[in-house]
Amino acid sequence: MGAENMVGDLLERYIASVAEPLGWIWCSGSIVKAVDFIKPPALPGGPWTVLQIKNRDNSENSSSSAIRIGTLIEKWHRTFSKKAGSNWNAFPDAELRPHLCEEGFRTFVKNYLRALKT
Repeated sequence: MGAENMVGDLLERYIASVAEPLGWIWCSGSIVKAVDFIKPPALPGGPWTVLQIKNRDNSENSSSSAIRIGTLIEKWHRTFSKKAGSNWNAFPDAELRPHLCEEGFRTFVKNYLRALKT
């Protein structure tokens, strides 16, 4: 579980590094309950985009999925439990999607961990 949480943190850090310049806000830790990223509305009075990030499609239990019931929180996962490949092409924000990929995530992790050593 500890390793899974570390990968989840690295995943959020990677997405934040790409998403924040495009207007997204990383809700690091538990700033907003069950929300990892938010994006202000494009037009005044419009809806906020609210996103929960998971590393795998099977990495949540029923109580954590129940928290989204009756909310606008979207969920996205990076990898699949029963098939190969990643899910970057289904990232819910069309503007951000082309800037996110598995290779970019792996490069980010390598660079992040290398920087910790120095």
